[in-house]
Amino acid sequence: MEKVHVIVNPYSARGKTEYRWESIKSVIKHYFSEFKYIFTEKPNQATEIAREVLSEGFNLIIGIGGDGTLNEITNGFFSGNTKKVINDEASLGMIPSGTGSDFIRFLKIPRDFKKSVELIKNSNQKKIDVGRISYPGSGPENPPRYFINIADFGLGADVIKKLSTIPESKRSPLSYYSGLLSTIKNYESKNVNITINGEKKISGKYLIGAVANGGIFGGGMVIAPDAKIDDGYFDLVLVKEMKKFEIIRNSHHLYRGTIINHPKVEVHRVKKLEVSSEDDINLEFDGELGGKVPVNFEIIEKVLNFRV
Repeated sequence: MEKVHVIVNPYSARGKTEYRWESIKSVIKHYFSEFKYIFTEKPNQATEIAREVLSEGFNLIIGIGGDGTLNEITNGFFSGNTKKVINDEASLGMIPSGTGSDFIRFLKIPRDFKKSVELIKNSNQKKIDVGRISYPGSGPENPPRYFINIADFGLGADVIKKLSTIPESKRSPLSYYSGLLSTIKNYESKNVNITINGEKKISGKYLIGAVANGGIFGGGMVIAPDAKIDDGYFDLVLVKEMKKFEIIRNSHHLYRGTIINHPKVEVHRVKKLEVSSEDDINLEFDGELGGKVPVNFEIIEKVLNFRV
């Protein structure tokens, strides 16, 4: 029997989720006669809640929010320094209610509340991959983090850093592109050293390094059109140094999913990679700013049950 717990981020979708809740709740009640729910009140609380309710025996967690909420709940399926979920039988479903919701968009989950709840109720759970991030020398004070969609180092992370100064209530689906345009004014590509699967070494000056489990980030940019969430590999997309107007001129390729055909873009299928640099390089994952290079990435194959 499914024991359902709903985690609601009322601040998502520029605060609209709080006002939508009563309508969403009535839809959930139509498909799940019994469930508990809780509103988050602060950053990373969804991670704490997910761990707690999983330990209490809940086996279906439904998140309501955007990519940030999804990331927090995904992290809550793990505890400590492990590569295993807390409960291998538990599954995760999402009702999209965010400004971006790029992973939801990639999976073609309907944004209509009724259709998304119906999908959660009636679909089979699918074992999907999750990315694991660790920092050299990290200990209990800096544990590994997990991401379900895309992590990136370089320009994308600096855009997220700029956006983090804007209240969520004032962001829109175009905020990322606006942030991109303002960030590239003073941005310089970074010297990066990458080791793939412990063997192949790559060095160069790169604008973006995207470690993709899913394919879409930045409010609709298709950085990795061939990515699959259950193939046991990241699509590592590296964009070489470009001048400011060259970035703008080619930005439409990101939205069309054709950026990987550009001569300054290279794609590698990897299971793990190590990234280092003498430059100061920020990191973001699932649209959340977190840490800096040096950093290690590893794919955890088919570890999370997702309703899709």
